[in-house]
Amino acid sequence: MHKITITASNGIYAAWGALVSFTQDINTALIGLLICMALDTITGFIAAPYRGQRRQSSRLSKVVGKITTYCVAIISIHTLEQLILPTYIAGTLQLGRMACTLFAGLEVYSIFENLRDITGLKAFEYLTQLSFKKIKETTGIDINKGKNKKESR
Repeated sequence: MHKITITASNGIYAAWGALVSFTQDINTALIGLLICMALDTITGFIAAPYRGQRRQSSRLSKVVGKITTYCVAIISIHTLEQLILPTYIAGTLQLGRMACTLFAGLEVYSIFENLRDITGLKAFEYLTQLSFKKIKETTGIDINKGKNKKESR
C-alpha cells in the first residue's frame, strides 16, 4: 500500500494539470480559429478596394469584438461541457470543438469570398459555393440568410 503525501509542489502540479487538462481539448481548435480570423481580416482588408469599399479603421476594429465574442462563446460552451454536464456526456459531445468548427467554417467561407473578389478566379467562386454547401449540410444553417438581411438595410 502506498502512502500519498500532499506537499505544496504536488498541489501546484495538480492545479497546473487541472488547468492544462481543462483547455487541452479545445486549445488546438482555438488556435486554428484565430488563424482563420487573422487570414479573414487580412484578405478582407485587401479585398475592400476590389468591392468598391474604403478601408476604415472602424471596420477593422470590429475584429477585436468578433474575436472576443467568439472566444467568450467557446469558453462558455466548454465550461458548460466540462463542469456542468456529466463526464460520460461531456466526453462524447465536444460542444466547444463543434463551436470552434462552426466559427472556423464561417471564417473560411469569408476568406474564399475575399479571395474570389481579389483574384476574380472561378476556383474561389466554386470553393465559396462548396463551403456554403458543406456548412449547410453539416449544421443546417443558411449563412447567406443573415447576409441578405444586412445587405437590405
